Amino acid sequence: MSYQKCTIRQALADIDQNKVFLPALQRKFVWGKPQIELLFDSMMRNYPFGTFLFWRLRRQKADSYVFYEFLTDYDSRTPYNRRHTGAFLHPEIIGVLDGQQRLSSMYLGLMGTHREKIPYKRGSSDDDFPKMCLYLNLLSLPYTLDANDKIQLSEEENFEFRFLKPDTAGSTVERRVHGGNGDKERTEPVFWMKVGQVLSWDDEPEFGRVIDQFRDGCASERQRTAFTVQRRMIERGLRTLHDRIHRDELINYFEVAKDDLEDILKIFVRVNSGGSILSKTDLLFSTIVATWNDGREEIEKLMKAINEKGDGFNFTNEYLMRCCLVLSDGPVIYKVNSFKAENVQKIRDEWPRIAEAIIKTVDLLTSFGFSGPVLTSQNATIILAYYIHKGGSLDAESKVGMRKYLIHALLNTIYGSAQEQLISTLRGAFRAEVVEESGKVTYRGTRPKFLFDELLEIELPQQKRLAITEDDLERFLSHSKGPGAFLVLTLLYPHLRYSEVTFHQDHIHPFSGFTKERFAEVGIPEAEWQDWWDMRDRIPNLQLLKDLQNISKNATPLKEWLANLSPSELRNFIENNYFPEGVGFDFKDFRVFYTQRKELLRRELRKILAMTNAPSLATPSSFAPNEQEEEPRPNRPPAAVCE
Repeated sequence: MSYQKCTIRQALADIDQNKVFLPALQRKFVWGKPQIELLFDSMMRNYPFGTFLFWRLRRQKADSYVFYEFLTDYDSRTPYNRRHTGAFLHPEIIGVLDGQQRLSSMYLGLMGTHREKIPYKRGSSDDDFPKMCLYLNLLSLPYTLDANDKIQLSEEENFEFRFLKPDTAGSTVERRVHGGNGDKERTEPVFWMKVGQVLSWDDEPEFGRVIDQFRDGCASERQRTAFTVQRRMIERGLRTLHDRIHRDELINYFEVAKDDLEDILKIFVRVNSGGSILSKTDLLFSTIVATWNDGREEIEKLMKAINEKGDGFNFTNEYLMRCCLVLSDGPVIYKVNSFKAENVQKIRDEWPRIAEAIIKTVDLLTSFGFSGPVLTSQNATIILAYYIHKGGSLDAESKVGMRKYLIHALLNTIYGSAQEQLISTLRGAFRAEVVEESGKVTYRGTRPKFLFDELLEIELPQQKRLAITEDDLERFLSHSKGPGAFLVLTLLYPHLRYSEVTFHQDHIHPFSGFTKERFAEVGIPEAEWQDWWDMRDRIPNLQLLKDLQNISKNATPLKEWLANLSPSELRNFIENNYFPEGVGFDFKDFRVFYTQRKELLRRELRKILAMTNAPSLATPSSFAPNEQEEEPRPNRPPAAVCE
């Protein structure tokens, strides 16, 4: 079938009349306000904005599949489309296979509203997420007059589309403009027209009358004067907007008519895998939910629940889908063919138990003191979830083993490469094959307890290992403040109640004291200054303090802060934080303090960690704050590692 065209008004009318829906394999809406505003600018300039792929199918067949409705009111707190329920109203419907983000943006801009958090707001109330509509500033259109008094479109400025609160748009009559090239700051009139009004205009609007109505509604004389001066340009802008919505057939689409979802899925993957429209994870997520009626809601609900635990995590669809594959004893390899219909069916059947195992795993992570920034490899936790899913015990001994495994795995960055091989090897060590009389193969758990010493005996792929070498110890002690340092410090402070209290990485000798002026004051040779700056942020000068205690300590010099403690408090503080005996607390004694405390920590870590004499496999820079998995997770400042 050849390409077809229709107007934006017709496309939006079909959506509004419940003729167009989103198949379950589509991801959620992700465009922000700037992207939508830029799309409307491109539309006004008649720039091409891509083709669309539509899936036409009969109502009887559509009833067999899951479809979602377009968002009318987007809210970033709950950015999910509502599932269509009940019977379809038309003999045929359209499913959007490619173009959801663009169509949703047009629909929201012309017929809906948009809520995002106001920058610097900290709450989650409606005031922090105000409802906004799309407006166009009619008094700042990017037109100029040439030498022949003809209107020309400027390529240097955009049409000023903005999402605004209705009361703000209605009450704003002018704004300040910063001058350029030495010009003074000035004010200029503005007039925000709600863009959706264009849908109510007929095919041949009287633009002069429309402009007069806008002018009569102005709240200031400067606005009314600007309408008079810019009348030709305003009419050009309104006429262009009307044409783009009502007349020009800008929706260029290809339509497929197939009843079999497998065929549609192949087309969907083929269309989207060649570009950057969807990531690999988006495609695989689409594959799994396409044949699972409640899959999307179940996965999104679970992800929201686990990401809100403790100090917060940033688990992704990729993590949950890997868990689904591994816990259901499916293929570990992360590709479309791993999610065949029979594998998806097994995931669906086991989903309640899979979700329960994942929740228990994240609860354990919280009790161990982990949060999103500190958990440098999400995939390292999958084997913990598998163990729980297979009925493994969560007694005290097993929890100790699970914590030891996780910290050794993260410190040694064993999930930095060949992750599928590693997960497969570890899963194989936790299960045994059972062949039933019917010939069906299932798997049972083989380890009633999670014992770390037993894991040390497993031969891991590519010479990876959990055990630690002396070179590794030196590398760990050289970690600067951050996720890696936090892991090491949790080993040195095992009795802290991480699930109940927030702990900060604190500079024992305060960060702010390491200045050139301070160095000169206490007589540190200039040649040593860089060494002191390097040592300042490393583990021998770090300790874990409760958040409030760290805030009270702040930049107070160590000797001065310790002087405020009682004798018993001072004795306990020194013992609990591995302070070397006989070393002064003055800043001038920092190098001696650092060196001797480093050796104390080294001896303590030898007792805690599983040591080996094998040669080290890691380089000094091998620890990555976020190991590169299939889909890198966005970095954000760790809440648990603040000064």
